[in-house]
Amino acid sequence: MGRAPEVQGPYGKENMRNKLVVAAVVLVLALAAAAWLAYPMDAAGWAAWTQTAGVVAAIWWSVRLQARQSEQGILQATRVAVVFATNMHWAFRKLNDASAKRSWPEFLVNRRILDEILAQGRNVPVQMLEGRALAMVSTLRAMGVEALEVTAGHQPNGDWHDLQTYFSKRLPSISAWLSATGNPPESNGPTDY
Repeated sequence: MGRAPEVQGPYGKENMRNKLVVAAVVLVLALAAAAWLAYPMDAAGWAAWTQTAGVVAAIWWSVRLQARQSEQGILQATRVAVVFATNMHWAFRKLNDASAKRSWPEFLVNRRILDEILAQGRNVPVQMLEGRALAMVSTLRAMGVEALEVTAGHQPNGDWHDLQTYFSKRLPSISAWLSATGNPPESNGPTDY
């Protein structure tokens, strides 16, 4: 299985900042050149140039704030996605352990927890995710639905070995997704968002 291509952070954060700085410098130089070429001689001319500079600065500042809010929204969505993936890893690990022990009560409790984690995963704002985080959430949602379907008909006297094999085969995939997004799996349990 090949590696996924490297994906740069939210909208190429460094690249965006560099472009913004270059645009601001070019704009300031253009205004300075325009002021030098059309040198105002009276007070009204100076007031117009000052007002123009203020409007340009206000526009630049609002664009900068909007970009910053967008970056923070993407970062928050990524954090929620990682919490979802960590919780999925924990639930799959617990279901694997319950299957190994052939513990029906533990299995039922952890299956309910998996159902709840999957419900929380539906609240991950995928429209704000990109690259690996988006692929991770989509894949883990599908894995969670599949796990619920596979475990739905399981009975206390069912085939525990097949169930354990099912979960143990999927745990490395979840760990790999977490590691690929820079968040190795932890041993703690589900947390609230």
